Amino acid sequence: MDVLKDYLPAAKGYLPYYLLVTSIIAVGNSLQNYLTLHFSRRLYNGQFVPNTSLPPKTATFNPEDSTKKLVPASSASNSKEARTQDQVTPLAARLFGTYTIISAIVRLYAAYNLHLAPVYQITLWTYVVALVHFGSEFAVYRTAYLGPIATTFFFATVGIAWMASQYNFYVEM
Repeated sequence: MDVLKDYLPAAKGYLPYYLLVTSIIAVGNSLQNYLTLHFSRRLYNGQFVPNTSLPPKTATFNPEDSTKKLVPASSASNSKEARTQDQVTPLAARLFGTYTIISAIVRLYAAYNLHLAPVYQITLWTYVVALVHFGSEFAVYRTAYLGPIATTFFFATVGIAWMASQYNFYVEM
């Protein structure tokens, strides 16, 4: 057990271990995003159809460039002849995997350097960005299911609350 102890963060308290664990989880999630779309598809609502309420293409507007070009498929909007599209694409998965590995690196670095204010602050922001991303996908864009993203809400909320409340304990002024 002493061999493992040499690699664990030497900082006081338990927050460094929390950051280490969430970093390891994020590395796994990032690898998963590069290898398969299966798990990401479970997070997001899946099927969308073209938004027929957008105006036609003009010299100044192209509906293909609109962030609202797809709307969630429903029985009303999804007639049998409409072709549904999945928003979880290989490109989206790789982008998400890249963001996730960056968050993992930041959290891993912070686990060993919580005494540095800029490192502490940027790590706190990784949790804020995750919470805002998944919260907006669920509440604003309606593209995510609450069940699968509940663990992300949990880890991000705990990380934000813990880091915000313990700033003066860890950061050396």
